[in-house]
Amino acid sequence: MDTLAILFGVFGGLALFLYGIQQMSSGMQKIAGDRTKKILETVTKNHIRGIFAGTALTAVIQSSSITTVLLVGLVDAGLMNLTQAVGVIMGANIGTTVTAQLVAFNVGLYALPIVALGFALSFFGRTTKQKYAGQMLIGLGILFIGMNFMRQGVRPLQGNEYFINMLVNFGTVPLLGILAGAAFTGIIQSSSATTALVIALGSEGIIGLGAAIAIILGANIGTCVTALLASFRTSLTAKRTALAHILFNIFGVLIFFPFLPWFTNIVSFTSADLARQIANAHTLFNVVNTIIFIPLIGALIAVVTKLLPGKAHRIERGTKYIDDHLLSMPSLALEQVTREAIRMAKLTQVMLADSRKTFMRNNKAVVKTLIASVNKREEAVNDIDKKLDAYLLRLSERNLSEEESKVLAGLAHIVTNIERVGDHAQNITELAEYKLKNKLVFSSQAKKDLSKMFKRVEEMYNKAILAFRKKDSKLAEDVLEMDEEVDYMEKKFQEEHINRLRKGVCNPASGIVFVDLLRNLERIGDHADNIADTVFDTYH
Repeated sequence: MDTLAILFGVFGGLALFLYGIQQMSSGMQKIAGDRTKKILETVTKNHIRGIFAGTALTAVIQSSSITTVLLVGLVDAGLMNLTQAVGVIMGANIGTTVTAQLVAFNVGLYALPIVALGFALSFFGRTTKQKYAGQMLIGLGILFIGMNFMRQGVRPLQGNEYFINMLVNFGTVPLLGILAGAAFTGIIQSSSATTALVIALGSEGIIGLGAAIAIILGANIGTCVTALLASFRTSLTAKRTALAHILFNIFGVLIFFPFLPWFTNIVSFTSADLARQIANAHTLFNVVNTIIFIPLIGALIAVVTKLLPGKAHRIERGTKYIDDHLLSMPSLALEQVTREAIRMAKLTQVMLADSRKTFMRNNKAVVKTLIASVNKREEAVNDIDKKLDAYLLRLSERNLSEEESKVLAGLAHIVTNIERVGDHAQNITELAEYKLKNKLVFSSQAKKDLSKMFKRVEEMYNKAILAFRKKDSKLAEDVLEMDEEVDYMEKKFQEEHINRLRKGVCNPASGIVFVDLLRNLERIGDHADNIADTVFDTYH
């Protein structure tokens, strides 16, 4: 037996299989367009709708891990609560079994014609939908080719007594199979790939149904690793979502464990083909487990809350919503970037409001506290900005549609402008600190002018962010009209200030700070204008 040939065949086939899934799901997701990201956003407290939403979304993107990563982000953003998320998790487990049903078809030589048809559609297709359909078919064909390589790779193992005995042990001692399935899936982070490999072994008569079912049950536990990793940098509620996913699958395996012989017997009647039996076992486990837990969702949430007690709070540093697993799903990745940018914008809105307070108040202790708050948020904004820039760069290297490329460019421009607003807010606090340290005094008129300028600029920036959040071109137009007014205010207040200096009403040292402050506020207005302009061009 050539060990190297087996390894090349199995892992080379596995790599082709995973690449095929990625291409197929990317094509399907592009055909579906915005509908994939809207599925989760329309979920209500109705658990059944949540289950169907999770099933539909995961059937399209072919990854329960990515669905759960998205859920962690949505819960962390406050767009979905834990109760809603649990229903979607259940549906995601069902949706991911679609892949197993596909690979159970032994298409053989038909894989190549599927790739050829996909290439023809992708290369000669007249519409973008046809090209995306071509990409989907190419991915499907590559998936089947990967399966063929895996089947050929494991074939020599039929004569390996040690390997056969190990698999027999997985059937007679299912706990070993469950642990092996969980470990392997945790490493490669794809329950679909584990199931495909098990189906390949079954197709060659190397593994029995009992051992296959044990490994598949373990794969359902191992697939939770991705969401668990994604939850480390999130809020308490998001961590609870990831834990709920793990416990749902672990409890399901524990419920099935005593009845495995009966379950194996039932599955054996679903088809005469072992590969199909394995796929059916994967589907039946997740469907039955979901049915069992529908009335127990409240109890599951109570257990999760008990294991992770405490009051939910927000973490300012680091990114929360973007994840490398979403790079293969551009429209979903862009939606998460949008959420991250909105979070970044909220930080700068607080910074702008606090910077105004630092300048208008004379209490040294209060001003120092506000300055510290602005500086802390500035560090968080810069951190998010750097990570978003790197993420958008990696995303730009993917196969994006024309619309996705347009949105990506717009987001990159908006993120840059949001970061610059944070810089100007920090500049204002530095001017306030200088004013306080040197005990500078402003005339009553100067204070009124600054108050008006601050109010108008804050209103303009807040409206620009609202336009971005709602993707509202009408609100963006309103902001664009406000820019001329802010420019006029800066010019007018500077001229009036010069007149006061000539009359000796204002202190020259205070005047320098006054002009610099007006300049920073006007620049914030410019960045708000840039954001609105980008929103109008991108979403109009």
